[in-house]
Amino acid sequence: MSTGREREGQGTGDKQPATVVRFTADDLARVRLGAGPAPLVEAGMGFAEMQHQAGRPVRDGWVSQALRVFPAEARPLCDLIPASGPWPPFLDPPVTDLDEGLEILSATPRSRMRYDLAATWRRPGHPPTWLKALADGDREAVTTVVQALRTFYLSCVAPLWPQITASFRSEMADRTAVLAEHGLDGLFGVLHRDLALRDGSLERSARALTRAGMPVRYRLGGQGLQIIPSVLWSGPPLFSIGLPGPVVNTMVYPARHDFRLGNGARSPDLDAVLGRTRASALRALRDSCSTTELAARLGISVSSASEHATALRGAELIQTERHGRHVRHCLTPLGRDLLGGVAGA
Repeated sequence: MSTGREREGQGTGDKQPATVVRFTADDLARVRLGAGPAPLVEAGMGFAEMQHQAGRPVRDGWVSQALRVFPAEARPLCDLIPASGPWPPFLDPPVTDLDEGLEILSATPRSRMRYDLAATWRRPGHPPTWLKALADGDREAVTTVVQALRTFYLSCVAPLWPQITASFRSEMADRTAVLAEHGLDGLFGVLHRDLALRDGSLERSARALTRAGMPVRYRLGGQGLQIIPSVLWSGPPLFSIGLPGPVVNTMVYPARHDFRLGNGARSPDLDAVLGRTRASALRALRDSCSTTELAARLGISVSSASEHATALRGAELIQTERHGRHVRHCLTPLGRDLLGGVAGA
């Protein structure tokens, strides 16, 4: 995920650091929300997230569990999916059936496979021999990748699928309501702090590039854009654009309705650290809401809710997004991590 035609973005120059997705009228008419979570998207995102958190002293509970049960057959993915930066987009077709996704992967044209591998290899030295064979379309190497993804999914992702599905549905319910009330401007305004719709183009800010790769300019070719959340990913929004076959243009962003399973560590006492009402406000913002909705959830005045939101925002535990006269508060990754440590409390 995330490269698509990324090499085409070189040459835009330092004056345009943001990733830009240009929409035609046909594209805008064909923006849609995903129908369900995609197994290979969650597997790819989850693998990258697992590597990103592996060296941390405190990790999300599902990452700790995945590291405990990580199967040896999945180790080839370590050469393909880094902890940050892009990985080959043919690995995770955004379809809702695992077997269909693996069939699409297996049928990737050799020219596309070679292109994606060359475009995403950013490590020092030469790729391992088996990756060179994969770039040449070697069927045994393709089978190795298919088996690695299937095994990783079944061992580390499938046990979480009921929670992933529930989180996906909650996320889509919220986003559908925003889309119906505020249109695409409102939708992109609340999906992620790094996204903004300006003058018919979707921009991803340059600060996202540390985990997303280089700045790019995309054109959708009149095919529109599918938007799906990933429950296991905590990085910036990523794009797969211009892939061949039945795969559609897709943007994946980190879901806010995450479950972040507890890690078994002793939970900090948020009430003692933040104060009872402020800690309750942080918990209440697991689901994004306006200041008025936050006040109703806590049973306090709107002015008090605004004060607590300001304090939590100052501590970088929440962020506030504005669309016209409306604002919505949501957890930052730091806020989610803090609540993840107290999930079982």
